[in-house]
Amino acid sequence: MKIQTRKHKGQGVVEYAGALVVAAVLVSGVLLAGPTGLGDTFTSIMTDVGNYLTGQVPGAGGGEG
Repeated sequence: MKIQTRKHKGQGVVEYAGALVVAAVLVSGVLLAGPTGLGDTFTSIMTDVGNYLTGQVPGAGGGEG
């Protein structure tokens, strides 16, 4: 069974343009977050995870003796 694919004229250009649009959206998102925004977000997430784990571990950080 042979599958034939037919590329229409300009199809490759449209696919390439679509890939460029996706890349541009991703880059724009990173630039909008900014270097400090991205670092602050990461720090906030890590702090929240640390607080959650500390609260879940019996005797950790609670001053219990």
